[in-house]
Amino acid sequence: MSFRINLSARLGRLRMYWRRAVWAFPTLAIFIGLFLAASMTKLDWTIPKTLGGLLTTGGPVGARDLVQTVASTSVTVATFVFSVTIVALQVAASQYSPRVPRQFIRDRSTQLTLAIFILTFVYSLAVLRKIHASEDFVPQFAVTIAFALSLLSVGAFVYFIHHIIHAMRVEKILNDLQHKTVSAIRGNYDELTDSDPRPELPEIPSHAVPLHASQSDIIQRIDADLIVPFAQEHDMVIRFVRELGDQAVADTAIAWVWTCDPDADLPDIDTEIQPKVLKALQLGRERSLQADVGFGLTQLVDIALRAVSTAINDPTTACASIRASEVVLVQLCKHRLGNELHRDDAETLRIAVPRRSFPDYLDMVVTPLRHTCPNDVTVMLRLCEMLSNVGRAAVNSEDQREDVAKQLALVMRATDRAIEEKVDLEKLDRAADDVEIALAGKPPRFA
Repeated sequence: MSFRINLSARLGRLRMYWRRAVWAFPTLAIFIGLFLAASMTKLDWTIPKTLGGLLTTGGPVGARDLVQTVASTSVTVATFVFSVTIVALQVAASQYSPRVPRQFIRDRSTQLTLAIFILTFVYSLAVLRKIHASEDFVPQFAVTIAFALSLLSVGAFVYFIHHIIHAMRVEKILNDLQHKTVSAIRGNYDELTDSDPRPELPEIPSHAVPLHASQSDIIQRIDADLIVPFAQEHDMVIRFVRELGDQAVADTAIAWVWTCDPDADLPDIDTEIQPKVLKALQLGRERSLQADVGFGLTQLVDIALRAVSTAINDPTTACASIRASEVVLVQLCKHRLGNELHRDDAETLRIAVPRRSFPDYLDMVVTPLRHTCPNDVTVMLRLCEMLSNVGRAAVNSEDQREDVAKQLALVMRATDRAIEEKVDLEKLDRAADDVEIALAGKPPRFA
């Protein structure tokens, strides 16, 4: 019963595991190499003489030497590629953020490069077993395929060097995070309209019953629509108390359940309600950017904080990270954020899911930087510029404009306490004026 109920959640976890599995493509390459070798060695094909002597394998000894060279070289280069990948992960974790290596682990280019080398090695090893010096038959076509795979491996190696150099650049890392976070916003939030209020979660009544988590994992997705019919059938309301990205701790409340009629009885928590609610939850060992927009902003802010640390002291990278966060925040201004309320056909509230609002996301970016480097004029000016652009994107929402104004006031108070130079303070005052002009919907000044 548990497997059937949680099938959708299990499939979701399986998809995520497949995306980040380094071994997936290399393992598939092993089976392809064995199948290809078994098929090619049975073919009594030869290369036409019109192709010249480039693909000529000679007798059994020459063919065996060629395939043996291809096999030994391919496994050596595969080891080198794996070593370079590990070094790249270490550098990215130490210089940018411990969460950034996720991008390298899930990088399909690296996985495919490893798969090509492993395919070449396994194929050559399998073909090598079919070549005997005492026999007249030489699988010419199979040996030629091994030679072609060696050329493919050389091309893959050159591409891998090019790819890893560009993948380690902070601009590429920030651009990927920005793109994936914006995609998560568009895939999980509806467009904002003028009449959209900030939905409030219902109060939990005294007769509500807690629903405990069955395991300790990160909440990766909540598909509340799956349990609306069940809640309607039993005239219940289910309010989740954990957001995406939060830790669900085993045997603690992850949701509260109650009936609309205080005198009505609830179905059995353990045998009826909990299995149904677990169907709507996708739990995992780590946060996922598939639906958790906050995780994308967290990674961008982590890179900025690491850049302004004493050990690295790179305000340029911090400003680039703020710029990427700005793109995400501007997109958030255009979407309906906040708590998620699911109603039945009669417009009765059935499921309430807490979600981060616009001020939560804005605070996620501004507050850590405001606390960490209020005396860094370059970073604070870039932060004010971000607030100005976000303010222009929020010009049609009074609540969002108020949120931006509150963050601006906090930034200015922090810089006033940390910066003593009058010239720097004047620059920040002008930047603050630009934010206020943007919030008022007036054209920017260029004096």
